[in-house]
Amino acid sequence: MQLKLIDDSLVKDVTRAAENSARRRSSYAMHVSNDEKIQRLVSVLETDSYVRPHKHENPDKVEVFIVLQGKLLVVLFAEDGRISEHVVLEFGKSPWGVEVPPGAWHMTVALEPATALYEVVEGPWQDHSHKKYPTWAPAEEEKEAAQAFIARVRQELMLY
Repeated sequence: MQLKLIDDSLVKDVTRAAENSARRRSSYAMHVSNDEKIQRLVSVLETDSYVRPHKHENPDKVEVFIVLQGKLLVVLFAEDGRISEHVVLEFGKSPWGVEVPPGAWHMTVALEPATALYEVVEGPWQDHSHKKYPTWAPAEEEKEAAQAFIARVRQELMLY
């Protein structure tokens, strides 16, 4: 058995990968297999990365975000796409993390470059059923619409 460190070296590696990624984010899986009951990731998001709103259902799953560096916005949405709740997690300040309830529409937005987080979601992970996407949010491939969606969320919450 060996301890798995979440340290500056790991975050720097994931940050480099995020900077060079077309999606402007990257994750390092701490879990060994997608079949594990708990999926654990160290993720880094750049401010122009679009994490499409989604929810985990069938089965419903809890997701946890703990900020390791930078500043992260976590947004919950109502069924019709209206913002219902949000929290800003900033490294070194309370709150440090948040638990997203099962079946809740949510998204994350990096408010500072190289925002790093520790992410935990119930498993197992299966590509066809892990995330469900709403019709009211643009697909990730719709780059201009996705950036406009992020801008609208930030403006509505007065987070410029």
